[in-house]
Amino acid sequence: MRLYLALFFALGISLPFWGGEYGVSTGISILLYTVLAAAWALFTGPSRYLSLATSAFFGVGVYAVALLHERVAWPLLWPLAFLGAGGLAFLVGLATLRLQGVYFTVFTFGLAELVRQLITWGQRNLGGSVGSYVFLEVGQEAIYGLLLFLAALVYLGGEALRRSPWGLALWASGDDELAARHSGVPAVRVRLLVFSLTAGVMGVAGAAVAPRWVYVDPGLAFNPNTSFLTAVIGLVGGLQGPLGAFLAAPPFVLLWDFLSGRFPHHTTALMGLLFLLVVYRLPQGLLGLWKAPLKAPPPSETHSLPPSPAPIQPPVSAPLLRAQGLSKRFGGVLAVAGLDLEVRPGEIVGLIGPNGSGKTTALGLIAGTLPPDGGEVVFLGRKATGLSPEALARLGLGRTFQQVRLFPSLTVHQHVYLPLALRGVRGAEEEARRLLRRVGLEGQASLFPPSLTYLDQKRLELARALALDPRLLLLDEWLAGLSPTELTEGMDLLRSLKAEGRALVLVEHVMPAVRALCDRVYVLSFGELMAEGTPEEVLRDPKVVATYLGVAHA
Repeated sequence: MRLYLALFFALGISLPFWGGEYGVSTGISILLYTVLAAAWALFTGPSRYLSLATSAFFGVGVYAVALLHERVAWPLLWPLAFLGAGGLAFLVGLATLRLQGVYFTVFTFGLAELVRQLITWGQRNLGGSVGSYVFLEVGQEAIYGLLLFLAALVYLGGEALRRSPWGLALWASGDDELAARHSGVPAVRVRLLVFSLTAGVMGVAGAAVAPRWVYVDPGLAFNPNTSFLTAVIGLVGGLQGPLGAFLAAPPFVLLWDFLSGRFPHHTTALMGLLFLLVVYRLPQGLLGLWKAPLKAPPPSETHSLPPSPAPIQPPVSAPLLRAQGLSKRFGGVLAVAGLDLEVRPGEIVGLIGPNGSGKTTALGLIAGTLPPDGGEVVFLGRKATGLSPEALARLGLGRTFQQVRLFPSLTVHQHVYLPLALRGVRGAEEEARRLLRRVGLEGQASLFPPSLTYLDQKRLELARALALDPRLLLLDEWLAGLSPTELTEGMDLLRSLKAEGRALVLVEHVMPAVRALCDRVYVLSFGELMAEGTPEEVLRDPKVVATYLGVAHA
């Protein structure tokens, strides 16, 4: 890849000296779509939000030059184009980046047409004519040089973003937004930031090429083909990073130019068939050819956990968490009915009951995953009802999930580094390594989640939650499905967390673990609290035995 990039920029720098006017003109087209597709992939790839608004942001840059070039020098129009296109994306993103899937795509597809109609109406009613002449003494070499610089900037900036906490946050939210938010990721804010930045780059690209045209009208500036061609090049190149655009744009533009000369009436159909073939054969795009396979899992082994720290006597204080009258209804089903629950610092509280009794729903109400229909949650002495998962995560509430939820695009190390970096922890890299040692995963730091064993995936999910430095951990069946040896290791790890002074709420069906670990236990049945007390009291309660445990467990 480095060799290809070196060749790309070496040819790019030398082209004006040997390519002639036609070569520079072709180079401008290649660089333009390289910049547009790289910027598009930087947002669409990690976020999984398919944007068709490229022509809107590109057109804003073109029209900034068309309308202002007589009053503002061309170089000064570049930052104006960036701010104009980025500002438009910010306003659009505020309204649309909470939408899912096809709704966002449909809205962005209509955005360019909306802007085109508004500019047409404005020029017709305020200026008398639609379109503007562009009289700028800017040669092709200057346009080419600006686009080459912009391509280098997009690549370097894109790679830096991809490795930054904000870039990792965008990948995480695209993989699993709920898990990302519970890891402290402000998912909508991250999408909005990257969407605006990449739109600004598209605006600068529009300002760069505007002097090529003597006359600019809305139909030219906001041509929807710009959006489609950008998306096609981005998909053919691959969405794993900006490099895909550098791979796909040169052959795409050259082939388009060749077919336009040989088959002018069939170019679009031929390119469409070729696109389908490439996507079918290479679903990960051209970048997929270079993507390293996931590392194979190491041989199965028993991890030795670090010794537990000396026990810390939790201070006697007000409850860490108090839930009062929590209720949640799904249609006609009352999943949780008036639940009262209290957790004090440094204790382990069990939440048990039959399947479908409302345990996971109760955790979701406490963690901000679900809005309650009634009742309130008080955490750290403040009302937490209505707070978002990311806000509660920043306050020190971590959770794991009944079905392990990890980020396939992030390494083991990045899973733990991300929450630390977003919290602004100094030495986040070293702290991430320490937490991985804490759960016995230091040797797997460079692996991706699919390469891990089931137990190691659970360990990673717990390490990610610990990166929030939580006062309270909500663990949903974290011990389920483990072998006897793994269960012993897992229980030792949870005891060590209690010894650090952390409070835990365990949703569990593993009764030996509940007996051995929990200070107090709540039992739910059909959403209602059936019993509470010490494990010995609750597990001998006749109602609990009859409804949930059976005689064998009593």
